[in-house]
Amino acid sequence: MYDGYAELAGTEVVNSARVAAYAAAHGIDIACDDCGELADALGDDPYDWFEGVQDSAPWVDVTRPESRSFLGVLGLGVTGTEDGQVVRQPTDLIGDGVALGPLRRKGREIAFTVGLVCLTESALSYAIGWLAAVLRGGACGASACQGDQLCMFSSCPQSPGGAEELRHLYDVGLLEAPRIDSRTYLTGGAILANVTFVLLASTPQIFSEPLPGVVDWVPLSKGAVLYGVDPDSVYERCRDAKPCVDDPQCPRPRTPPRPPVPRSPCLPKGKGNFLQTLFRLDPRSAPDWFEVVPVVEVEPGSRDMRRLIIRFWNNPSGAECATLSDPCQACFDIAVPYLPKGSVLSVDGRTQRALVQCPQEETGLVATAAPQLYGPAGRAFEWPVFSCPTGVCVEVLTQRENTAKDARVRVSLVARGDAA
Repeated sequence: MYDGYAELAGTEVVNSARVAAYAAAHGIDIACDDCGELADALGDDPYDWFEGVQDSAPWVDVTRPESRSFLGVLGLGVTGTEDGQVVRQPTDLIGDGVALGPLRRKGREIAFTVGLVCLTESALSYAIGWLAAVLRGGACGASACQGDQLCMFSSCPQSPGGAEELRHLYDVGLLEAPRIDSRTYLTGGAILANVTFVLLASTPQIFSEPLPGVVDWVPLSKGAVLYGVDPDSVYERCRDAKPCVDDPQCPRPRTPPRPPVPRSPCLPKGKGNFLQTLFRLDPRSAPDWFEVVPVVEVEPGSRDMRRLIIRFWNNPSGAECATLSDPCQACFDIAVPYLPKGSVLSVDGRTQRALVQCPQEETGLVATAAPQLYGPAGRAFEWPVFSCPTGVCVEVLTQRENTAKDARVRVSLVARGDAA
């Protein structure tokens, strides 16, 4: 992972290119890897120090003059982003051998070594305080318990906007606070303080940008009309294969009956008129050796939406989705009983969290809530993960009378791996 840039909770923490430009304006030569494309990838103007004022530096505080003598955070090293996090705890058997046990991913510890470049001692005191505050993460919402998003680059960005090199980690929080390990005095009495800190990502996978070839917003009001159908009743005909080695003349002992699968009493049922929208996500963009998760966004528009169903199928050959619409072969279902008009639903496979945002015109506020999500026919919901290289077909069903003309959906696919 490139150690010259890191952003936590939307705030730039490390930017070696910015530090090098500011230091050069003071005649200080900082030996660091040159990444001249970094400012372009971030959409920044060339970094410049003019008349003693930094350009858009995030640490500058007009009430603290010493903040202008802080030149920024230089990346010196990062570890923990190239290590796989999959572990297994075997259990000894009474006889020979062990039971392997399930694979699981542990949390990812990311250790940073950085340099704080300051012109004065007071600026260094300010810098360490600023860094400690930034690393505490977002000041609002659930970030105090759930963590924040950490953005880095796998290497010095070369692609347009750095899209190919950009990496995201989620649910990241501070594990070990910043600590000054050493100080080096530079030209003119400037100070380079070596500082270490450790972040912990409770979601251990590292995510890329959404895969190319994914469709943009898809309108829902123009879908094919299905009259008098019950989308959940189709599962009644889905059957598992029968055992083929049982002797019909000597049946096996009966096994105890399984408890019934709980189903939601709140999920609408029965026949209705639906709009069916089918679209596919290009299989050529799916990586061969990484898992892929979907990110689903739905805007019901100007009318309350009820009985929303989104289904996913594997489509490795890129076939027309109309040939793959057998619900018994679907990989995953997302069923949402109700979405209020004007809201925005996000079902994020990266963080495995779902959120509905409801703007309130009368107050100008936005209410947020976790929606009720269900699986097939109102059963338990499972987060979609595609573990094999494949394209995806998506079917969206909405009740016709509850689908506004401006209702729409967008589905993105994001690759995730155990290293950058």
